[in-house]
Amino acid sequence: MENISLEEVNYAERYAKLEAKRWLNPVELEMLTGWSKSWQSKSRMCSSKIRLPHKKVGNFVIYDRYEIDAFIEEHTVVGV
Repeated sequence: MENISLEEVNYAERYAKLEAKRWLNPVELEMLTGWSKSWQSKSRMCSSKIRLPHKKVGNFVIYDRYEIDAFIEEHTVVGV
């Protein structure tokens, strides 16, 4: 029987909670997709070629999970 560390269990629980959330902050989006906060920031700028969909409430940036899923689908590269 394989031993599972407490760290692996905590990660799995956090990931499952993120999967269920609709609104994500930059740290949560980074945990879910691997996109760094720096890349997210650059992708939100008007001059960026890739426009990451987001909302801004006051000084807080949030991401709609449904828009992020659609963004990923739109930018999927099909191999040759």
